[in-house]
Amino acid sequence: MARRHVSKRSAKDIAEERVDVLFDEAAIEARKGDDLRAKRYVGLALRMSERHKVRATHKRTYCPECHTYFVPPRNVRVRTRSGRVAMTCLSCGHVIRYPMRTKKGG
Repeated sequence: MARRHVSKRSAKDIAEERVDVLFDEAAIEARKGDDLRAKRYVGLALRMSERHKVRATHKRTYCPECHTYFVPPRNVRVRTRSGRVAMTCLSCGHVIRYPMRTKKGG
């Protein structure tokens, strides 16, 4: 049976949907306590986003080092200090630092 041709645009659309679904499933599994399955889902989603050049918009929900899905305070420590946020993964110890957003206006 021959494979059906899928255009690049529709392949990207399908990949975006599947990445979102995989991150949703990772969130469900992480909250249930199945960290290995959540880590697998995050890894699959990231691999799919790389393959199809789709941006994974789920930043700061997983550790970029070990792909653990964050469920505070169980596996991530969040600290604020002098205008910066530091998120420490409690699985591998990797620290993610980024500036805090300030509200404009009064």
